Amino acid sequence: MKNVVLFGASGNIGKQTLEILKTNKNKFKLIAISVGKRINDLETILEEFKDIKTVYSSVSIENLKNKFTKINFVSNNIEELIYNDAHIIVNALSGFFGLKITLEAIKKEKILLNANKESFVVAGNLIQELQQKFVKAKIYPVDSEHCAIFQCLEVDNQINNIYLTASGGPFRNLTLEEIKNVNLKDALNHPNWNMGSKITIDSATMFNKAFEILEAYHLFKTKNIITLVHPNSIIHSMVEFKDGSIKAQLSVPDMKQVINYFFNYPDRVEFTNQKNLNFKETLNLQLKEIDQNRFIPIKMALGCLDEYNSKAICMNAANEVCVEAFLNNEIEFYQITEIVSKIFHTTQKINYNNYNDICAFDKKVRELTISLIKGDK
Repeated sequence: MKNVVLFGASGNIGKQTLEILKTNKNKFKLIAISVGKRINDLETILEEFKDIKTVYSSVSIENLKNKFTKINFVSNNIEELIYNDAHIIVNALSGFFGLKITLEAIKKEKILLNANKESFVVAGNLIQELQQKFVKAKIYPVDSEHCAIFQCLEVDNQINNIYLTASGGPFRNLTLEEIKNVNLKDALNHPNWNMGSKITIDSATMFNKAFEILEAYHLFKTKNIITLVHPNSIIHSMVEFKDGSIKAQLSVPDMKQVINYFFNYPDRVEFTNQKNLNFKETLNLQLKEIDQNRFIPIKMALGCLDEYNSKAICMNAANEVCVEAFLNNEIEFYQITEIVSKIFHTTQKINYNNYNDICAFDKKVRELTISLIKGDK
């Protein structure tokens, strides 16, 4: 029996993780969760998973405290949920906030199922240094593309190229001029994946793929990353080797496949409501390299593949602020890329390699972005 701590239980990845855990209670025990501000399903979760001993929430839940008296409800120091008796940490937190969980899980040498790609975007070098120091820690990427790459790797053969696939989002066929007419409803309508609002917008702008490039760079230690538009999201990514052969991982687009794979790694185990590819139907595997002049975030990310992380930090921070502003109808969709690009190109290359310095620079960029959105000089 392995003890599991789930950060971000109320988000999309968190909910799918709970589905996997619900049908595997003989193998995994959920002992702690975080839900942040989204507490609508919390009571149901606590009724279902009787072994939970601690809950992190950033809002008041006095009614649940009175009902579940044996559970410790906390609102500070979220990283303290990583107990010594925990075996697996699932980091399904969205955004920069998830970085502290990634770092703490490594320091405590846990198995980390990491869906927080921002950790690698802003602190990839720091994570690698910590992994060299805390050698028992293991990180598995809960992301369909990086899970695919992981499965395609060969121990004795070096990577020649990584082909990172992208659906292209709902606006893959629109020009830069045409996206000026995009509204919030359109941007939240992803053609293939059911995701939270933030990552759905990131997919539409292609910032999500930009962040995945940086994650792949740090995870698999290569700059040879080529992004391909693949509208059907059947091929989740590919690895090319020196002899020109390419291995690809294919499956129906479903994040539960990824979560289930790493929970049971190295075994492959069927999961409830699993859907398999149907080869009685014609599969369209159309692939085309992404136009970096159309999807500028891709070009920005490829410009961050070095030892300096200041531009990656600024890209992530500015994007988080801009996406929130767009969701609140404060800016237009096309302005997300414009504002982030402006800040990105005025940022000097500096390496921030400790948590406090990364946080300080992240805060500075957020303040600058808010100022630009408000039109301050």
